[in-house]
Amino acid sequence: MNSPGPRWPGALRAALAVVLPATVVLALGHETEMLLIASGGFTVIYGEGLPFRTRWRVMGYAALCLAVGQMAGAFVGSVVWPQIDAGGSDWWMLLIALYTTAIAVVVAFVQNALRLPPPGGFFIVMASGGATMVAKQGMNPVEVGVWAAVGGISAMIIGMVPALWGRHRPETAAVDNLERLVASYTATPSPTVARTHQVESALTNAWFTLADAGIIRGGETVGTVQDELAHRTLAAQVKLAKYHRSRPGRSSDATDGVDGSGAEEVTDIPSYIDLNRLSIPLARPSIRYRIYRSLTLYSHATMTAVKVLVSCLLAGVVGIALGFDRPDWAVVSAMLVLQWGPDRKPGTIRGVHRLIGSVFGIALFSLFHVLGLHTWGLLAALAFCQFFAEVFVVKNYAFTVIVTTPLALMMGGSMHLPLGEVVFSRTAEVVIAVLFCIGGLWLFFLKDTEIKHSQRLVGRSIGAMGALLGRLLTSSTPRDALAERRDLQYELLSERRAAQSVAYNAPEYAAEHWPHHLEIQRAGYSLLDFCTAAGHREVTDEEIRQLAATVRTARTARPTGHPA
Repeated sequence: MNSPGPRWPGALRAALAVVLPATVVLALGHETEMLLIASGGFTVIYGEGLPFRTRWRVMGYAALCLAVGQMAGAFVGSVVWPQIDAGGSDWWMLLIALYTTAIAVVVAFVQNALRLPPPGGFFIVMASGGATMVAKQGMNPVEVGVWAAVGGISAMIIGMVPALWGRHRPETAAVDNLERLVASYTATPSPTVARTHQVESALTNAWFTLADAGIIRGGETVGTVQDELAHRTLAAQVKLAKYHRSRPGRSSDATDGVDGSGAEEVTDIPSYIDLNRLSIPLARPSIRYRIYRSLTLYSHATMTAVKVLVSCLLAGVVGIALGFDRPDWAVVSAMLVLQWGPDRKPGTIRGVHRLIGSVFGIALFSLFHVLGLHTWGLLAALAFCQFFAEVFVVKNYAFTVIVTTPLALMMGGSMHLPLGEVVFSRTAEVVIAVLFCIGGLWLFFLKDTEIKHSQRLVGRSIGAMGALLGRLLTSSTPRDALAERRDLQYELLSERRAAQSVAYNAPEYAAEHWPHHLEIQRAGYSLLDFCTAAGHREVTDEEIRQLAATVRTARTARPTGHPA
């Protein structure tokens, strides 16, 4: 429940993104179209908290994906359901399972490669899969896409309206919230892990918001009137780092920027920022870089996509074999558990959350069904669910599922089906999906994936150090090596997270290789610290030789018999 900031303003916009356009459409007598507009309204969720200079672009991409995904889903449904209605085999629904799985695999890979924040692409997969049911109601695919686009455009307008009251409100709010949380956190003698994760997330959010707002670049402020926000954020980070170092029982390694806070070990969506650093973080690498570096078998993004592929496809096929008629439901249920590539124990907890949340969500849908909601009552239910979906999406997983489940059921036309059939079928499909997800986590067929992923990132970190040294050798100042410094920081954070995952899943291997992990981190951060201190002056050959010796020592400081 410890999210990094207040959620109700964004939740109100999410509800209005459904209510305002849907009211117009419903007044014209189009109830089915209202549901499609509501699905396009998910667009506003993707822009929440972002600076206005980037918010409109992110929402535009989300609206496009939602509209195209639903149009394609409706096309698949227009092929499947006429065949079944004409007496064809139920295995025509395999096309729906394949389509929804394909969307889920692509979304899982991209969101993990880019390290997108919650909710990732879940709503895109849910809406695209649910659109395969719309063909039962006689709507053609182009019409489905157009109505979803109407909802998306309306959501974009609503999401940008707050800019009228201040162009810099998101970044100011992010910094204000960070200072409030840090003050409360450092006044607590023994903060909980949840509070630690909350303040880490607030710090990450503040830096990313300032970067997206163009206030910081290359580890420095850019000289705008908003520079004060960067100085305030850095002061809050220094205060937080000093508090962590002063706590009893902290490892001495914490002062070297190589030790995590511990909160990342219980979440599958890490903050990817080092609380022990006392400088402005560098920007994230380009989208092309992040995608390219994940195009290998043992990257986190690829392994997650493979798990999603196997679990989703099996859940969909088994559901069809057992006579259920919503293969997209089983696929989305599996994707929701595995989409961030969680470790085994956190992933199992997510599966249990998915099951419990779905049971309560189906119960909530049953209440709507018994009340016989339609037209304006149905619109109120959609707005209610949309509001709390935005509230809980970064707060509590089980509660999020409670309100997204009736959303998905209503958008799939389940209000017109027998209640008992819906309750039994959807619950059974969730159970099947959760079982395959947990099986995929514990019985994944690629052996020692966490270890090989960690070894790969050790190699990438050393390679990034070499690239930076080479750039320093051929450039006049560290300022000319911003891209290489940025990439090295990114690889060091990735390697640290991978080492934590190995410690969680393969503790014996981790214990043997932990000293090497620490050496890699020390060498990398000593190189970054040197560049920060050197600033705009030229680097001497002797300094480069000393840095290269540090990197060479870290590269060779590994246990024998274990390839890097």
